[in-house]
Amino acid sequence: MPSLPLNAIVARFVDRLTALSEIEWNEIQRSLRDAGLEVSMLEASRNASVALAVRDMISHDQFSDLYRPFEAAIPIESLEGVVAVD
Repeated sequence: MPSLPLNAIVARFVDRLTALSEIEWNEIQRSLRDAGLEVSMLEASRNASVALAVRDMISHDQFSDLYRPFEAAIPIESLEGVVAVD
């Protein structure tokens, strides 16, 4: 489990999500289509956020299924680390 509090990891995911380029958005949408998922980006983003928040309570396969569309654009490792506090 990451060393950051869960809310910091989810917040970092949302921050990264809002900063994605058009190319990255298109790659995520392609990933969703390739997986046969007919969900909106909002729903996929929400699913990934929830998966991050409950990562230690769900199986590895469940987490992978929910987070997979975002793996390339927002690697899990990029969400971990030290967060500066004002």
